[in-house]
Amino acid sequence: MFDIVAYHRPTTLPDALRLLAEDHRVALAGGVHLRHDPSGKRVDLVDLQAAGLDAIDSDDSTLTVGATVRLRTLADDVRVPALLRDTATAEQPSTLRSLATVGGAVATAFDDSLLLAALLVHDAVVRVASHDGGERSVTLAELLASGLTSRELIVDVTVATSGSGSTARTGRTPRDRPIVGVAGRRVTGSEGDVTVLAACGLGSTPQLFGPDTVNSLQAVDDHRATASYRLHLAEVSAGRVLKDLA
Repeated sequence: MFDIVAYHRPTTLPDALRLLAEDHRVALAGGVHLRHDPSGKRVDLVDLQAAGLDAIDSDDSTLTVGATVRLRTLADDVRVPALLRDTATAEQPSTLRSLATVGGAVATAFDDSLLLAALLVHDAVVRVASHDGGERSVTLAELLASGLTSRELIVDVTVATSGSGSTARTGRTPRDRPIVGVAGRRVTGSEGDVTVLAACGLGSTPQLFGPDTVNSLQAVDDHRATASYRLHLAEVSAGRVLKDLA
């Protein structure tokens, strides 16, 4: 694990980025997870909780969530779409929801995160800043595929708020993290209803798919389930979500 030798608490985003320009410094969001490093190298922690990244702003069609917004805050804010509130509640046990952050959930990108699947179907766009003053906005799907560089920092996540959502999941227990889960969102537009789905628990990251492309999904074997069983669960869960959204 990291050998933590210093602690910094910047009060602005530029200060946080300046500190993180050094290779021996790592960002601290909620503190639930710090990336494992088998080398045991000495690092400084850069605590982001005072850097002004904890706002939630909304308009008629979108919601922008700061990177250090806690999952409990996300779950309790009535402006947040119900699908995101529900999956934020399920992401961590109650003792950790007040620590874990939205940016931390995106950065750690656990393969079984139903919250990430819900963000995907809500067309999440992630704003990322770098130490040299650069900034980019990228879809969550693209970010999950490419990852962050070591000197980039998640600033906020913007989601579409329209439509209705639903989830279905299978775990060892009702409160356990899912072996496979599916989130879905249906939006009514000028050309009719559009439904998009995302599955977690199939591979290294959650993945988007359509109602007619569930058979194109791929999965991996691990100690919890075989690939064929995971694909079966994805098909069943997708069917339940589509029925609920119909």
